Amino acid sequence: MPSPQFEHLELELLHGGVAPVYVQRALLELREHYADLESDARAAGMSSDEAECTARAMLGSEQTIASVILAHPELRAWSRRWPRAALCLRLALVVATLPEAPVMFCIARGPEIARWTMAVGIATLIVGSLWAYLNFLIMIG
Repeated sequence: MPSPQFEHLELELLHGGVAPVYVQRALLELREHYADLESDARAAGMSSDEAECTARAMLGSEQTIASVILAHPELRAWSRRWPRAALCLRLALVVATLPEAPVMFCIARGPEIARWTMAVGIATLIVGSLWAYLNFLIMIG
């Protein structure tokens, strides 16, 4: 039989604040340990179903494993260990990127802005020329 997937354990650890790197590492080690226990049970002469039950029993429940891992605060993600620092850093990053947003918007729309600039320039030239011509007519008239 394939080794257990431990989806519930993975979700419980992630919701508990354990860093994803440590969650993946723990799951990998659990899967390997389960496979070793199952192969040892089969080598002892058990059927595949008995070997699976024995391996699960020897491994322990997912709740027990989760409580042991969650008892180690050093495995938590840094944002869970120092939530105020994480909040301040997030806010600083948002404030730092706000002035760049219009620039990035303009960079992505370069051709449209160039056409708009040309249109405004031509319109300014035409209106300015008409205004100068009207001033000239008023002065001579």
